[in-house]
Amino acid sequence: MKTTADISRLRRLFAGGCVIAALLVPAYAADPPTKKAPVQQSKSKPKPMSRDQLRSCMDQQDRLMAMRESVLKEQTSLDHQRAEVKSMDAELERKRAALDPSDAAGKQALLDEEARRNQIGDMYNARLPTLREQGAALDKERQNWVERCADKAFDERDEIAIKRERAAKTPAK
Repeated sequence: MKTTADISRLRRLFAGGCVIAALLVPAYAADPPTKKAPVQQSKSKPKPMSRDQLRSCMDQQDRLMAMRESVLKEQTSLDHQRAEVKSMDAELERKRAALDPSDAAGKQALLDEEARRNQIGDMYNARLPTLREQGAALDKERQNWVERCADKAFDERDEIAIKRERAAKTPAK
């Protein structure tokens, strides 16, 4: 005959086994069904760019760099002009606050400064669309270069030869 201690031990073992089984069942249910490995077809390496294609890409990259420098120069100039307008705005506000309402000469001087500020602001506003157009053209040209040239294979010897050609064409300084 089994004692109560044996029965108690069996109950604990059975309960522990049920807990372990309960923990393991969801893990098996969550595993995805096995799939067969996809058959990979042999991919041939893409044909490298010809020397003319590479030269064209390098020339386009040079044009992009020049366009980028032009856009950056215009942006810097406009940033300077914008800072000047903001500075003038602050100075005009300071002068308006200090202006004596009965001072006709002071009022005229303030109006003259406002006209000058508005003129610089108008010049800034007139240049801004041109900068946006230049930026859009740069983005479009860059995207074209990415599609045509980026991540394309080429022979490094062709690149070296093209660089030598360019160096030979450039006059010594």
